Amino acid sequence: MTSVFMNIWYISKYAITTQEGFPSRQFMLAKQMAKKGHDVSLFYSRSNGKKSDRFWGCCRRQRLEGVSCYQLNGPLVSYGLSIKRIFSWIIFEWNLFALLLLPNKLKRPDYIIVSSLSLLTFVTGIWLKRKYKTKLILEIRDIWPATIVESGRFTENNIFVKILKKVELLGYDNADAFISPLPKFDLYLRSQISKPFSFKCITQGYDEDFVTLVKTGLYEEYFSRDCFNICYSGTIGRLNYIEVILDVAERLKEYSKIKFLIIGDGPLKKQFIASNTNKNVVFLDSIPKKEVIPVLAKADLLINIWGDLKIYQYGVSPNKWIDYLLSGVPCLVAYNGYRSMLNEAGCVFFVDTNNRDLIASKILELSKMDTSFLKEMGERGKVYAEKHLNYMELAGELLKFVETV
Repeated sequence: MTSVFMNIWYISKYAITTQEGFPSRQFMLAKQMAKKGHDVSLFYSRSNGKKSDRFWGCCRRQRLEGVSCYQLNGPLVSYGLSIKRIFSWIIFEWNLFALLLLPNKLKRPDYIIVSSLSLLTFVTGIWLKRKYKTKLILEIRDIWPATIVESGRFTENNIFVKILKKVELLGYDNADAFISPLPKFDLYLRSQISKPFSFKCITQGYDEDFVTLVKTGLYEEYFSRDCFNICYSGTIGRLNYIEVILDVAERLKEYSKIKFLIIGDGPLKKQFIASNTNKNVVFLDSIPKKEVIPVLAKADLLINIWGDLKIYQYGVSPNKWIDYLLSGVPCLVAYNGYRSMLNEAGCVFFVDTNNRDLIASKILELSKMDTSFLKEMGERGKVYAEKHLNYMELAGELLKFVETV
C-alpha cells in the first residue's frame, strides 16, 4: 500500500465491469487500487461494445469490487469504426459533462486518469483538471489517429483525422503525466511535444480472480496428440491477418500432421470459412473468456500475425499475449515492431511478418523439434506472466508512479 490516501477518478469509455462480462484492464486496475485502500471511481459507457441493460437518465451508479462505477448511458455499439460508434463518443462526453457539472456528492479527485479511446475524453479531462485544480494523467492504449492512418483506413488529410490530431496534441500539452501499455510510447511522445514529461509503462496483465487455469474438456477432440497443433484465438477481422495463417497453412497442406485451429469470431469469419478448402484448417467458435487459457494449453504452438506498420516501433501489448503466456505454450509471432513481453519471457519465435515462406518453414522446423524443449519454453512464459503481469503488482506500480506526479 502506498503511503498517501488518494481519491482517483478513472475515465474510460470502453471499460468493462463484471456486470457486462469479463472485466477490462481499467476495471482490474481500479479494483486493485481500491483493495490497497484508495477511493477509486470508474466512469465508463454503456456503449462499450458489450450488452448492457437499458436504464433511464444519463448515469447509473454501482459499487463493484470496492470500486464506485458510474455507467453513462448511450446506444449499444459493436466493435469497429462506424458513424454510430463516433456518435457514441459524443454522447459519452455529453453525459459525463452533465453528470459532473450538476451538483453531486462526488469528492474532489486528487488524480484523474483518462484512458483513450475516445480521444474526445482528453478535452473533458482538461476541463476537469481545471475545474478541480487536480492532476491529469493520460493513458494511451492505442496511438490515434496514427494507427488508423497507417492501417490505410484514412489519410492524413481526412477532416476526421485532422480533428483527432488536434485533440491528441491538446491532450498531450495539458497532461501532467502519461501511462501506456506500449513500452516505447515515450519515444512517440517526444516526437509530438517539446515539454518534459513523466511516463510509466503499465503493461496488460491478469487478475487471478478472473483467470481459470484448471483443465477443461472444451474442444478436446480437435487437439490430436499425434499432430502438431497450431492455434490462434481472438478476433477474426481486418487487422488480425487470418488470411496470412490460411496462406501459410496452404503452403504446408502436404503435411497432414500439422493442424491449424482458428478459434474466435469476427466480421470476416464467414468469408474465410467459405473460401477455405484446406482440411488441415479448422475454424471453431469463440470460447468463454474463462475457458481460453486451458484450451490454449492443449496446443503445441500459438500463432499471432501482425501487419508491418511503422507505429509498432513503439511496441504493442495485446490482451491476447497475456492468455498466450499463461497457457504455458510457446508462440510464433510474425511481427516487425519493438519486441517486448514475449521476448522478455523467452517463450517466442519472432519472424518477419512480410515473409510467408519463412513463417511456413519455421512452423515446419518447430513441428520436428523436441517437444520437451517447446514445453520448457512455454513454461518460461507462464512463470514470467505470473511473476510480472499480475494486476495486483501492476496496480502497485501505477500507484507509486501516481504519487510522483
